Amino acid sequence: MCVLLATILLVTSCMKSNDDNSILYGDTAISSFTLGTLNGYLHTTSSTGADSVYQVSVTGSDYKFNIDQINHRIFNVDSLPMGTDVQHVICYASSLNNGLIVIKNEKNDSLSYYSSSDSIDFTNPREFRVYASDGSGYQSYTVEVNVHQEEGNLFSWTAHPNSNEMVGLDAMKAVMIGSHLYIYGAKSGKTIGYMTSDGDTWSQLVEVDDEEAYKNLVVYNDVIYMIANGALQKTTDGNSWTEIKSDVEVKQLVAASKTELYALSSDSRMMVSRDEGLTWTEDNLDEDASWLPQEEIAYVSVPMNMTINADYILLAGVSPAIPSIDAVWRKIVEYDLQGEGDKWAYMERTDDNLLGLPQLHHLVMLPYDDGILAFGESGGMFSALYQSRDNGITWKKNSRYELPEQFSGDVNSFAAATDGKEIWLVSGTGEVWQGHLNRLVWNKKE
Repeated sequence: MCVLLATILLVTSCMKSNDDNSILYGDTAISSFTLGTLNGYLHTTSSTGADSVYQVSVTGSDYKFNIDQINHRIFNVDSLPMGTDVQHVICYASSLNNGLIVIKNEKNDSLSYYSSSDSIDFTNPREFRVYASDGSGYQSYTVEVNVHQEEGNLFSWTAHPNSNEMVGLDAMKAVMIGSHLYIYGAKSGKTIGYMTSDGDTWSQLVEVDDEEAYKNLVVYNDVIYMIANGALQKTTDGNSWTEIKSDVEVKQLVAASKTELYALSSDSRMMVSRDEGLTWTEDNLDEDASWLPQEEIAYVSVPMNMTINADYILLAGVSPAIPSIDAVWRKIVEYDLQGEGDKWAYMERTDDNLLGLPQLHHLVMLPYDDGILAFGESGGMFSALYQSRDNGITWKKNSRYELPEQFSGDVNSFAAATDGKEIWLVSGTGEVWQGHLNRLVWNKKE
């Protein structure tokens, strides 16, 4: 410390004697902090099960550091990837008013000059000090370099206690509103509903006296819509239903976007409502309506990535006119144009596209991680999870996403839903599972 202070005083003295235009300041701060290139070590397993480790480069400047000048903390909110070596780190720090930056030793109170060419061990938080150029004092900062402690692209499932409420539901559908999971299924000639927010405790909802009603389950602006006994109804909580006096009778609800409800008419035409189901008009199609899905229908509605004020709706299911594969349609709703010119487009599967969505019974589609996941029953078994990264054009099996290894649900009675982070999977056997991709549920510290 004495040597350090002497150095500061010497520099001050030289500056006063040799440069009459120099200005010395009594205040200073660390004004910027970035990392250089770091080494990362990734583990991989070969097809024979052998483990190996390989080295990669991690661009430290991609991880921005916050400087909290009130609490004197410097930290990265977005943690470095798991396996990053933080024992040998090159960092770049600068100060206000040419303050002198030093680093406190981890084991004692000794100080050393900071240099952007010296490697620093950030396994634990380090104390940096910046001394004012006039030698009058210093500010100390705690510098933390955060590293993820789990693999971000690992998908993991957690089992919840079996639900007696789910047992005996012959078929079911699931939707999520906020953190609440709603399950509706057929049982004893009725549609029975349950709601949970934690997967452990379930609240029974009002029964609907129509065992086919669960097939019409859609969510529009955080309101559940359903057709029961030919009447369109809506509810905000599953306990109080309000009937909607529509000008046209529709047979089955199939999808919803931010501003539109979609349904099939009694003669299988696509209908659209832009006033919460009060009035319906025939929607525009670019192909024959006979190719529209009629059974096993699922949909997703997500914001468009390439533009604002637009939604992308993907609709799939079984069409009598296309017996061997699922019929897949899409619609882009541009709100600036009020949806008037938007059409449903049939996504034709050609000989050049061998990666179309196969025909899956009890189809489930989920928007997840900037893509769409789909699975169902095929050949008396659960299918693989298919993923589309191009808005439903091609579908590939992704080994990252698999149903729980211990899952033994009923292939004719299951449902799934997601809030964008967690995926919920339930079965008529009573099984309840919750899964997520690790990086989607990481909580940032600040």
